[in-house]
Amino acid sequence: MGGTDTYDYIVVGGGSGGSAVAARLSENARFKVLLLEAGEDDRWLWFNIPLGAGYVWLRNRGMWRFHTEPEPFMAGRNMFWPRGRVLGGTSTINGMLWVRGEPAEYDHWRDLGNAGWGHSDVLPFLKRMEADPKGDPALRGRDGPIPITHLGRETLADAFHEACVQAGIPATADYNGRQYEGVGYLQNNTRAGLRMGGRETYLRQARGRENLTIATGARARRILFEKNRATSVAYTTGAGECVAEARHEIILCAGAVQTPQLLELSGIGDEALLRRVGIGVVHHLPGVGENCRDHLHTRISYECTRPITLNDIMRSPVRKALMGARFALTRSGHMAACTTHIHALAKTDPSLDRPDVKIQMHNLSAADPRHPTEIRFDEFPGFGIGSFALRPYSTGSIHIRSADPDEPPAIVANYLADERDRATSLAALRLTRRIAAQPALEKLIVREVRPGPGTVSDEALLDHIAKLGATSYHPTGTCKMGTDPMAVVDHRLRVHGVDGLRIADASIMPTMVSSNTNAPSFMIGERCAQFLFEDAKSNLPAGLQASLPG
Repeated sequence: MGGTDTYDYIVVGGGSGGSAVAARLSENARFKVLLLEAGEDDRWLWFNIPLGAGYVWLRNRGMWRFHTEPEPFMAGRNMFWPRGRVLGGTSTINGMLWVRGEPAEYDHWRDLGNAGWGHSDVLPFLKRMEADPKGDPALRGRDGPIPITHLGRETLADAFHEACVQAGIPATADYNGRQYEGVGYLQNNTRAGLRMGGRETYLRQARGRENLTIATGARARRILFEKNRATSVAYTTGAGECVAEARHEIILCAGAVQTPQLLELSGIGDEALLRRVGIGVVHHLPGVGENCRDHLHTRISYECTRPITLNDIMRSPVRKALMGARFALTRSGHMAACTTHIHALAKTDPSLDRPDVKIQMHNLSAADPRHPTEIRFDEFPGFGIGSFALRPYSTGSIHIRSADPDEPPAIVANYLADERDRATSLAALRLTRRIAAQPALEKLIVREVRPGPGTVSDEALLDHIAKLGATSYHPTGTCKMGTDPMAVVDHRLRVHGVDGLRIADASIMPTMVSSNTNAPSFMIGERCAQFLFEDAKSNLPAGLQASLPG
């Protein structure tokens, strides 16, 4: 074992939350910060190109290729759950859709007992992240580290927009602004057509600071404790096992899959499970790994009347070359977005007080567009319209199988276990068909390919979902914030029952934030850094307090 290095703060995981925490902490030269990332600082071309995300997902590079246990309501399938294993984490391999979340859901978090997490509380941090040149400056940030691009119009997106309005869905100019509900063109965290994840934003600004050490290829194995205080992190590199000590705190940002795994490996979790796998109990915390939620994405595929889809481009060497040339010269076109330009946050029933589904146009069609190893585009012009329930009720779990850190955890998504999710998923498919039947979109459709117009009963549609539904890559909630017996962190992201340990990633979300999870994960990192500054400031002599923000 190597020697022990000492830092003020140790951040485990260089993804969205971790990059924000490490960068903000290192803004103050008083703090010596270590960021541990299991992946490498890989500069592979396809990590930077938005459309390249689909290519990345089919390969092992920069990725943890997790799978769920057999899912009872998904035809017994082991569902593919990729997560980023590269500096920047999943923000380096994701689809870059910038969706901050529904204001009402943040208020719900607050009402669950999490003081300081209502929408008015988190709005300053949502703004602080952004460099958005177009949004309302009262609600959108102008000078943050993450550049926001508002995607332009294109043929299929325009038709989908008009069809949604014809179907009674309101239009929204900015779903991250004053009106969350409605159909609107997407916003991406890109600049000049290139990805702007945590590595390219927060860490690019921070990595030259002498007080920040970024260790890549450094996989955390366990947190070490003295009595009930987290004091250090044991991790491995190519050179062997190392230990880093934290003078102040350790912040876990390994994500909804690996943060609970690391807690359990370290003796924090359900006592019975820990004893069963031979791990000494530091603190009994039964909520670790529970409350797992994900968005279940299901598509209806259509044959298009015009050769304007990615199906057509990918079958033609000439058109692929032209697509690449356009991107190289102008940083625009299909390669500047990840298969989609538009979505609708909609109500399946007008009597609802909030949107309950997301419906999204994709400019390709395939038998299984999210297959983990191969995507076979249809042999005709085609597009898909995907949907998911915004706030799933079904919850699963993520738990270690043994004391071996190299063994992947057991992931139980439990998709559609709650009858309400089945009802909402069915309603989403029927709303999708109603949109497709509107004049603006109907004129671009030859036929519904899958599941096909004859698939109308609940049973038949649920079978379609079971066979072709897929993750939306949004696992959350496995170390939820709250005050109830199953909560893992408090409203300041401190792990219940121990000292010196916080969590700042999507695992702390008590419920789904209501849409995509990347932007909220950055915000959680921002919030955590502020909490750390405030606590450090309160412990300083009065004459030194002005040296810290907050």
